[in-house]
Amino acid sequence: MTEVRPAPNADAARWLLRADVDWWDLVRYGPPGFDVYVRIAFGHGVEGVDPEEEDRAVRAALATLATCTATPSSGYAAIWEGWTGGHPPTPEAPRVAIPHREMLLFTGPVDVLSDAPALAWHGSALGGPDPHLVWPEDQAWCLACEVDEEIEFTVGCSVDASQALTKALPGAVRRVHYGEPAPMYRDPA
Repeated sequence: MTEVRPAPNADAARWLLRADVDWWDLVRYGPPGFDVYVRIAFGHGVEGVDPEEEDRAVRAALATLATCTATPSSGYAAIWEGWTGGHPPTPEAPRVAIPHREMLLFTGPVDVLSDAPALAWHGSALGGPDPHLVWPEDQAWCLACEVDEEIEFTVGCSVDASQALTKALPGAVRRVHYGEPAPMYRDPA
């Protein structure tokens, strides 16, 4: 498996959809139940991060997280179907029924899922938004990038995975509690 393709069905996302979890917490934090939740800065204003590199935090996080799963060659990316505004047309893929954020489900190796939106819509890694929910087949962690946030994304994971992320992204990782309020936008001041 060398590219991103539509998942065979939406069954792999079923573990995300729980009646006791608010959709807003799900899209910002992933599902509850992990040992640790960390928020990771996209790179805006993080010490030592070149502005040219600031949008590579998700790529770096997924490369690190690929070492924290028994299934790095098989993962999933749920991508909000409306990120392109209909241009190009939305690809065919199983739908994940998250209120206010209906997503399409794709599969591929964890190390290419950072490019899942561009690969799914354009067939090449031309750039584009980050994937919105990403997890490996063994559900060892879940990365969540809410479509409206511009400063941080969240990873639910093990203590060891959170330590690996802190080492890989120095100064960009902070520990949080599931669902706690967090800033979404840069302070314009």
